[in-house]
Amino acid sequence: TWGLTKVPDAVTSRVLFFSKALGVNSMDRRSLIKNAGIAGVLAAGIAPAVHAQATVRWRLASSFPKSLATIFGTAEVFSKSVSDMTGGKFQISVHAGGELMPAFGVVDGIQSGSVEMAHTAPYYFYGKDPTFCLGCAVPFGMNTRQQNAWMYEGNGLKLMRAFYAKYNIINLPGGNTGAQMGGWFRKEIKSVADLKGLKFRTNPFAGKVLEPFGVIPQSIPGADLYPALEKGTLDGLEWVGPYDDQKLGFNKIAPFYYYHGWWEGDPELDFY
Repeated sequence: TWGLTKVPDAVTSRVLFFSKALGVNSMDRRSLIKNAGIAGVLAAGIAPAVHAQATVRWRLASSFPKSLATIFGTAEVFSKSVSDMTGGKFQISVHAGGELMPAFGVVDGIQSGSVEMAHTAPYYFYGKDPTFCLGCAVPFGMNTRQQNAWMYEGNGLKLMRAFYAKYNIINLPGGNTGAQMGGWFRKEIKSVADLKGLKFRTNPFAGKVLEPFGVIPQSIPGADLYPALEKGTLDGLEWVGPYDDQKLGFNKIAPFYYYHGWWEGDPELDFY
């Protein structure tokens, strides 16, 4: 353990941030700051002896397309921050969905040890266990502030980690999109009757809610959505919101855009 007599303010704030994300209590945080460890020492730039250590290299599999500077870019920002805080001794290479494994295969990749990390939306794994959705978003669920309050002040993070332990996963909250849009449609939706037979891409839990109205839910990764919409495989889809959706070009094919997605009031993304 590296001992520090004084930790610079910038380092203290970063240590506090990561200890908070990891669920460390206030007494543990004080101990962590006092004995800041390699990350704090390196961030302060006062431990040249550490440079003799081998560089740690991890691979992160994202579930998102590289073209999206927001949700894919979050993992890049995280990777750069880890590298900066460790003086380049902890490198995490970030890979788009489909590059190392299927976008919806990242949990299996973590469990098998194919990659060390992933960045994803937990509700993609509803089929494994609906509990995954509680770490992301559920239909008619919380908003972003409520989700954050539950995670950090209501034992949500503790409860989710107890669940993830069954999958040999430790999670770190990795961004929240806020309430998402209701989706893009080829044809105008004027009544519930217009939903019957509609091939609609959404998350699996939302699909279960929509099925009784005649919707045919489709689970398709983001990178494959434009071709599916263009070819008519989909009649409609929801992804995130205007910025990301227009980046992927959905507005060029489906002119009817509806707000809001009641199934996604607080989608939290996670690092696994």
